[in-house]
Amino acid sequence: MFVLPFHIGWIIKVLTLFFSGLLFKKLDKRLERSMLHSYRKDLIAQVSSETDPVSFLPKVVALLFLQAHNKGLQAPGRAVGAVITLLKDKLPASTFKVLTEYHATTVKVLALQAAATGDEDDCASDRMLEKKEDLEERLMPELKSLALGTSKE
Repeated sequence: MFVLPFHIGWIIKVLTLFFSGLLFKKLDKRLERSMLHSYRKDLIAQVSSETDPVSFLPKVVALLFLQAHNKGLQAPGRAVGAVITLLKDKLPASTFKVLTEYHATTVKVLALQAAATGDEDDCASDRMLEKKEDLEERLMPELKSLALGTSKE
């Protein structure tokens, strides 16, 4: 899990400068604030336009983390559960409940997807479609409204 206040491309440039031995100036608060604002706007746009329920989860978790801690986040999919745990004290109980339910359902969908054989008669495929519909129709719109409703513009 990585907590980054900036875009990953910028971090790579900074690390390249650092390991090359060149001296560089630390960012001032104004530039950092403008980069975080830009990152927040990008995340809001991505969350509002996302239609795939599985790829929606890391984006909404990054947005909620940014809103709660005012720090950018880049985390692999396996670390999303740990990030959700970090958000427990910072989110309202209702938002946290929906987020954890969404995460649990997403994990089930991915597990069923990995176990699916591809047969149309497969029971795992039916359960996967059922869980995915639950994500798309019930949980995703609710989580999207909670994340975008609490965003700071």
